[in-house]
Amino acid sequence: MIMSRRVVVSALAGFVIVRPAFARGPGVSKDARGAAIQGFDTRAYWREGAARPGDPSVVVDWQGAAWHFGSAEEAARFAENPAAFAPRFGGFCTRAMSFKKVVDGDPEVWRIFEGGLYLFARPVGGRAFDKGQIEMIRKAQAHWERLNG
Repeated sequence: MIMSRRVVVSALAGFVIVRPAFARGPGVSKDARGAAIQGFDTRAYWREGAARPGDPSVVVDWQGAAWHFGSAEEAARFAENPAAFAPRFGGFCTRAMSFKKVVDGDPEVWRIFEGGLYLFARPVGGRAFDKGQIEMIRKAQAHWERLNG
């Protein structure tokens, strides 16, 4: 028999699944496996300043998606405060959101700005963000709030 090892980590070292009470709006950008941001380790952007795939056996379930991490320690840090490390707008493209569209972000096209992680579908989105972060975020936030009403 083949067994897969899947670790769900919490700050209390128990097994915890954190889910919102009511799912509204588009939620979190997930791939076909249910992995948030295509299985990339969201802590790596902050820790290494790089996009790194996570280990599918080290997972925190949050907002209906499996968030992958490079280590149990990183997963535990995320579990303590997921909103601090998760990309804004559920990991959907910030530029597309500012145009009132919902498009999956590419985890390899990203920016950190004023304490927030933002993903983009294509490099042109990141370049446009660099020229006007505040206005793009304002428009994207307005659409995100309408979607999540």
